[in-house]
Amino acid sequence: MKRTLRIPLLIFIILSSWILYACNKDRTDSLSYLGEFEKTKYFQEEIFAPSGLQIYGLWQVFDISGGILGDGYEVNFDYLEIKEFGIYGFVRNETLLEYGQIGPALQTGYDIGLKVDFVMDETSNSFFEDREKYVGFSGKDTLHLLSPCCDRFDYHFKRVR
Repeated sequence: MKRTLRIPLLIFIILSSWILYACNKDRTDSLSYLGEFEKTKYFQEEIFAPSGLQIYGLWQVFDISGGILGDGYEVNFDYLEIKEFGIYGFVRNETLLEYGQIGPALQTGYDIGLKVDFVMDETSNSFFEDREKYVGFSGKDTLHLLSPCCDRFDYHFKRVR
């Protein structure tokens, strides 16, 4: 009798785990704070070269480094979402803090990489101050927004979707 109870219990546990995973995955996959913005809000066509398209997605901040002492500061937002064609938004507690456009990609002539400027929409609240960044990636799931100069902050993100 004990054996027959274990199998249904095991099946229940496996199914419950799968359902919980599927629900959380669907929530993460559908999480978009910029869904209401048409991709042509600021630009009529793609602003990034094919090598820069990796920037699109929902990114969760995990560290802020740099500054005068190099220690960064405590993370004060949850996500950065970047969608086609260069629309960005900073999110905290499921609230859009700031949104706008990413200024057209600019190559400096040096082999530093892609430079972007976060240009706040005139109807948006202000949140992000250090708007000029170089984009770097570690693999396909880590985004780094790096400052072009000293005593400024660098932001590090993991891809959510």
